[in-house]
Amino acid sequence: MKRVFLLFAIIAFNCFAQELKLNETKSEVKELTEFHEVIYQLWHTAWPEKNIDMMKSLMRPIDEGFEKIKYAELPGILRDKQEKWDEGVKKLDAIIERYRVALVKNDTTAILKAAEQLHSQYEYLVRLIKPVIKELDTFHQELYLLYHYYTPNYNYDKIKESAKILKAKMHELMNATLPARLKSKKEEFDRCKVELNNAVIKLNTIVKKKDLKKEIINAVEEVHSKYQNLEKIFD
Repeated sequence: MKRVFLLFAIIAFNCFAQELKLNETKSEVKELTEFHEVIYQLWHTAWPEKNIDMMKSLMRPIDEGFEKIKYAELPGILRDKQEKWDEGVKKLDAIIERYRVALVKNDTTAILKAAEQLHSQYEYLVRLIKPVIKELDTFHQELYLLYHYYTPNYNYDKIKESAKILKAKMHELMNATLPARLKSKKEEFDRCKVELNNAVIKLNTIVKKKDLKKEIINAVEEVHSKYQNLEKIFD
């Protein structure tokens, strides 16, 4: 009976750990996604119609939604964006306060301007955490596990498996194209992709020998560094 219970506990723990990792690799902030409902009403109905009464009625759900965003935690995969996220949330807070003051003063011009700024800042936060292209996101999801889980504990089998997965995902990334709005980034994007691809190839070559621990760790570090260079061109 004890063995059955222990086996069940191990399975449950592994499932929980796997779910935790999946949540960490998902580039989403639930509270920001939920905030879209009130932003949609503000921007697509109240603002174009200059419906001040509706804008006043939205003050409470805006406050409630922002309160959740203010205390939202970024998933692990977005940890590098924490500073910009904090700055963005702080700016959103200031805009909401300007919106509130404009409503109290019943200043139509100021209300419309603040509403426009509120929408713009919300869009900024969405773009901040939203992957530029899906191929970059799926590559990062695997790299996150490799860099933050498998390599620190030198789980060789997992590192080797992850390197192979990254090679396949790198093939998809090499064939990916940027949306039209980012066409000015294409040349730099292509250059950084080649550098990242070379780092992935190097990792897959070195990882074939288990005893080359230092070299493997350095190769993982290089892949991570080249990925960061690629991501930075969209900052």
